[in-house]
Amino acid sequence: MVFKALTIAGSDNSGGAGIQADLKVFSAFGVYGMSAVTSITVQNSLGVKKSYPVSGQILYEQIKAVAEDIPINAFKTGMLQTEENVEAVCFAVVEFGLKNFVCDPVLTSKNGVPLLDPSAVELFTKKLIPLADVITPNKDEAELLTGIKIDSFEDAKKTAVALSKMGAKTVIIKGGHIPEGDTVRDLVYHRGKFTTLSYPRVNTKHTHGTGCTFSAAITACLAKKMNTIKAVRTARSYVQGAIENAFKTGKGTGSLNHFWTVI
Repeated sequence: MVFKALTIAGSDNSGGAGIQADLKVFSAFGVYGMSAVTSITVQNSLGVKKSYPVSGQILYEQIKAVAEDIPINAFKTGMLQTEENVEAVCFAVVEFGLKNFVCDPVLTSKNGVPLLDPSAVELFTKKLIPLADVITPNKDEAELLTGIKIDSFEDAKKTAVALSKMGAKTVIIKGGHIPEGDTVRDLVYHRGKFTTLSYPRVNTKHTHGTGCTFSAAITACLAKKMNTIKAVRTARSYVQGAIENAFKTGKGTGSLNHFWTVI
């Protein structure tokens, strides 16, 4: 059986993040990948220069075309950019009964360019998060979505509970931006219980697309019918290897190595 996964995200023409990274991850896991493009970005290893969102109607039609023809075992969202795109995804998820939803709340780029319009944040929290089976914010994203400042791991637990109360079934607060010396601790909140995943911090600047890669890996694992915790653990281990084997692509932040291993 060939498992199938859909990414609903922006296009990264430099290849390290967005739908390009997601499709590489799906392939690495032996999952057939499909895409619905939300925005066309203009970027390279130095950062995002411009972005051009597609209309909500075009986004909806892309999802509809796939959903009416090809079984979707799991799907994820990344960069959505506009309020109408958030609305289109919410409508499509309900209309087509899409399951195993991994929500990566892509809010800004590494160089600080907004990737979700401020006007769309409220709609995102009220309508999209309640549909999510898994949500994967980093420190900054969790703070913006909940209004809770994260200065410690205990603060991360508070944001995880808050996001759960918004409706997300499983919350992962990624620890890469939380200073804890030589260790990165990701916090998983699932069915009222906390699980901590600890990994050594990798001394590299080549981390472009880390969030996309992690959420795509979870999506691939869910598509292959792993339970949620196993999917998260497997995905996090894969990402660690991809970071440890990351490489320079241009003059700025390089990419993870999505094919450091084939699952």
